[in-house]
Amino acid sequence: QFVAATGATSRTAATYLRSNAWNVERAVDDYYDSGAAAPPCESKALVELFEKYKGTDPEEPSTIGIDGTINYIQDLGVALEDPVVLALAYKLDAPTMGQFPKQRFIKGWQSMNADTIPKMKKAVESLSADLANDPAFFKEVYKFTFGFVRPQGQRVLPLDSAVEYWKLLLEDKFPNEDVFSKWITFVTEEHRKAVPKDTWNMLLDFVVNVLGSEDGLESYDAEGAWPSIFDEFVAYLRR
Repeated sequence: QFVAATGATSRTAATYLRSNAWNVERAVDDYYDSGAAAPPCESKALVELFEKYKGTDPEEPSTIGIDGTINYIQDLGVALEDPVVLALAYKLDAPTMGQFPKQRFIKGWQSMNADTIPKMKKAVESLSADLANDPAFFKEVYKFTFGFVRPQGQRVLPLDSAVEYWKLLLEDKFPNEDVFSKWITFVTEEHRKAVPKDTWNMLLDFVVNVLGSEDGLESYDAEGAWPSIFDEFVAYLRR
């Protein structure tokens, strides 16, 4: 599959597949990100747009950096604190905040059939609508956000960062503002621990399937596969 997608030799394929745990998609991205080859059907318009915003760091010549990202998002007519920025980062497979590698940028926009700022603005409007109306897409973006904003080299998300992004993404998913406020108070004043991936991911399930259910807390199964923080929060709510 790697050879068919890239035209590389079997030896090159083995090298990139081995370094990416035999994940074909990641290996192909790594191959192109490394500059080993140019991807097929590269859009001239997209390349020119990328060149307009890319950084000047000689160590990262094929990446739009923080300053370029800020300018780019503003040119799309989007506020930096708008949740759709996370949806866009997800669609462009951005590895971390303030970075858009060239090949991922081009591949992502090609998949959305947009190669000009006006077309991209329309695509962003569509992403915003999907974020609001498509629960499956929202869940994908929410889960992506953990790795996207987590500090490099760490396995957990600092609590202050988690709270910031919960306020951005989940506040209106809770049954009401009071319950959300109690969650924030609980994690900051009682639990006071960094947030692992399973807690981050399962909070959305807890909000939708327990707090948002007809029976509310009565539907919570303490014997289920919930991280212990949810047992503690349910007990906190029942005080």
